[in-house]
Amino acid sequence: MSIKNKFFSVEEANGLIPQLLIDIPRIQILMKSLTDEYLDVDKARKKVQLNGGSMQGADYLNCVLKINYLTDELESKGCVLKGIEHGLVDFPSLRDGKEVYLCWKNPEQQIEYWHDIQSGFTGRQRI
Repeated sequence: MSIKNKFFSVEEANGLIPQLLIDIPRIQILMKSLTDEYLDVDKARKKVQLNGGSMQGADYLNCVLKINYLTDELESKGCVLKGIEHGLVDFPSLRDGKEVYLCWKNPEQQIEYWHDIQSGFTGRQRI
């Protein structure tokens, strides 16, 4: 659940970077493990109509719950997780009275870019 109408200053967004530098790599590792480590779950999903099961099911679910917890924590602060694979996080902000995103990409040490809402990452501009 994200905070509606929360706008970040560059300083406020920068205050969250140390935690992002921890959480985003954790989320990336967990997401990768879903596809690399739980092959048995994929097989079970395909066999579910035949009453199949998986010994990895509980571990898989635990991994999904960790991902949900971490992403919910970020979103509850007002962050917008834009891309787990590339480590992209946006922060709603106001620039000249217009809503924009302050843009962060792992492992950047501070917010240095912004883009308008429609252009996305390809429209990044230096602050």
